[in-house]
Amino acid sequence: MRQLLTAILRFLLRHALQFALFIVILLAGRLLLAEWRAYSAGSEAMATLRQASSNAGNHGAGLADAATVRVNALQQASLTAIAARMAQVQAQLTALRAQQQPSLFTIPLPDTNTLAMHAQDEAARRVEIEVLVQEARYLTSLQAAISGEDARHTLARLHAEHVSAYAALQHKLRQRRQLEAQHPVATRLPGSDAYAQLSQLEVESQHLRDINLQAYRAWVAQRARTSNATRPASFAIDNTALAGALAPVQAAIAAGEGQLARNWIARWRAPVLDVAPTAALLVLSAILLPVAIKAFFYFVLAPLASRLPPLSIARELQMAGSSLPLPPHGESRISAVSQALQLNPGQQMLIHPAYLQSSPVSTHKRTQWLLDWRFPFTSLAAGMVALTHLYSDEPASVTVSASDDPLLEVAIVHLPAGSALVFQPRGLVGLICDTGQPLAMSCHWRLGSLHAWLTLQLRFIVFRGPVTLIVRGCRGVRLERAGQGRSISQSATLGFTTDVLYSTLRSETFIPYLRGQQALLNDRFDGDNGVYLYEETPRHGKQPGTVGKWFEGFTDAILKVFGI
Repeated sequence: MRQLLTAILRFLLRHALQFALFIVILLAGRLLLAEWRAYSAGSEAMATLRQASSNAGNHGAGLADAATVRVNALQQASLTAIAARMAQVQAQLTALRAQQQPSLFTIPLPDTNTLAMHAQDEAARRVEIEVLVQEARYLTSLQAAISGEDARHTLARLHAEHVSAYAALQHKLRQRRQLEAQHPVATRLPGSDAYAQLSQLEVESQHLRDINLQAYRAWVAQRARTSNATRPASFAIDNTALAGALAPVQAAIAAGEGQLARNWIARWRAPVLDVAPTAALLVLSAILLPVAIKAFFYFVLAPLASRLPPLSIARELQMAGSSLPLPPHGESRISAVSQALQLNPGQQMLIHPAYLQSSPVSTHKRTQWLLDWRFPFTSLAAGMVALTHLYSDEPASVTVSASDDPLLEVAIVHLPAGSALVFQPRGLVGLICDTGQPLAMSCHWRLGSLHAWLTLQLRFIVFRGPVTLIVRGCRGVRLERAGQGRSISQSATLGFTTDVLYSTLRSETFIPYLRGQQALLNDRFDGDNGVYLYEETPRHGKQPGTVGKWFEGFTDAILKVFGI
């Protein structure tokens, strides 16, 4: 009953979590879709408005040039011609204003289709109205100036008439004063000639006074009717006012850009586009650079290394090489799931605890922390730590086996006295040597060898006999004679005798190397008496996953440098 309830609760919880996850995904998708639609619509609207503003600006510039030429041609025209053009301008303005609808350039903006159909027309109509308004204003000023000029001409004529009448009046008055001065008595006696002349002068003077007064009144009246308007300068479009006609468009563009700036897609779009070329270049470099490096290694360095003389460890160590005994009947496989070893008095065994399957209870055991205290790093990196140290006072049979991994097999390699084996401690799980004698183990750097640099094996570890090595290998361990030349994968090599001529050989095909299916170089062993040791199916460097491969490949390279 408890298991049933647990299963039901797990079922309900799992599907409830799925339900909640689907809700979150759908809501996130809806928000993302809404943001994208808003961004797309806003971008299209901004493009439409910018296009309308640009086209309207160009259209306005053309209208301004045409109006300037047309209006300036009316500078010397008559009032009738100017009035006719004024009537045309007013008719055009009335027609354009009658076409105006509620402005599209308001917030929120209308839909994109409406903008696309009408934004251009509205912007063009705005600049046309502004150009016509400026033309009408100038024509009005021009009319007033020309009318003022005609009035000033009439005023001047009346002034001249008044001056002429006044001058005639003054002349008559002078004649009268002269007559009175010549005939002071006669001019006062009626019936005399002087009196008659004076009476005639009085009548003529009075007439001239009336003419002078009428001329003065006419001049005063005309002066009151005459304005101070002056003829305007040449017509020129006020570009600031013309640009102001498109101010609603610019305001709509600014508001739309503000809305787009608040859209997170727009906020990320510009930075992404800024770094996209650099990212693309880096991706292209990441694709092509490894290919170029691998091609350089494959077609240049590897053939060069293949032509170099092989590396002889025996000659480098100035020792005579000695081979190991091969298995009988030409069998190269020397491993088995388990191996029985004879531990004699005077001998000691160092074995990894996981490989010690059975031993007599009479044997003495203790823990030895490192394989060799002279090589602590090598011991730690090879996993030869916390070893079991066995020795016995009487012959004892010890069975070793890879109990923790069914694919591993164990091989026994006997190194007689005087023999030496270059060996990678990663394959070592134990050894048997004489009690009281230090382990004959040494390391040798080969920094001057191109073979060593290309394989990154700069350090070789050599075991000297007499010693018995307990070696592990995936799916088995083989011991073969080098003969006239043998080639194997570097990852499979466990060791080789010092009388082997060691070199590298480029892999046969480039494409598997490029795809990472094969190593650049294989190990090559030459020598009639030399033998080499390898595991059948190497597993190091085969971790699944990109991160695991990179990390293990890096650690393998470091360990390979130190010959481990």
